[in-house]
Amino acid sequence: MLLKQFFKFFTFLSLASLLVVNVNAQEETLSKNLSEQYESLMKKSTSYQEYKVIKKVGINELWKNINDSLNLAASKNVTALNEINRLEIELKSTKDSLNLRTEALDESNFGRDRISFVGMPLLKGTYNTIVWAIIFILAAIAVLLFLRFVKSNSITKSTRKDYNKLEEEFENYKKISRENDINIKRDLQTAVNTIEDLKR
Repeated sequence: MLLKQFFKFFTFLSLASLLVVNVNAQEETLSKNLSEQYESLMKKSTSYQEYKVIKKVGINELWKNINDSLNLAASKNVTALNEINRLEIELKSTKDSLNLRTEALDESNFGRDRISFVGMPLLKGTYNTIVWAIIFILAAIAVLLFLRFVKSNSITKSTRKDYNKLEEEFENYKKISRENDINIKRDLQTAVNTIEDLKR
């Protein structure tokens, strides 16, 4: 891409240089032709004291050639300037395009090297570090919760076992108490019956 832009820029400079050289060469040729015409006109003219007598036709022809040469040079100058302007506009457009592509490439590189995390652009290395840290913390919390569950479950089983044992002991105590109560009531009734028998 940069090579293509450089090639366009180099082409622009080459064309501009060729145009300037070409215009200068043509102006030199025209100037030489006019000089030759002038020399020829001077040779064909006659002298009178310190004056030169030149035919009107020759002067008119020279003047016409001078005007034609000037008009041609002006026209070529305008064409060259238009071409230079066109090439400058093309160069500016190429530079703008290159700048836009460079910005797009920079944005692409920026986006490629970064990941958006919670609305913040982070480098991939930083993102990976954060993600692994979160995974490690969650794994540690999961292990701790599992250990607490195991411990709580063990305590619950132990408590349930103790409760069942206590409940069984309490049931035995109730049963023994009931039997004792029945025995005491029976003994008491026997004693009451014995006393009543003695009273008779």
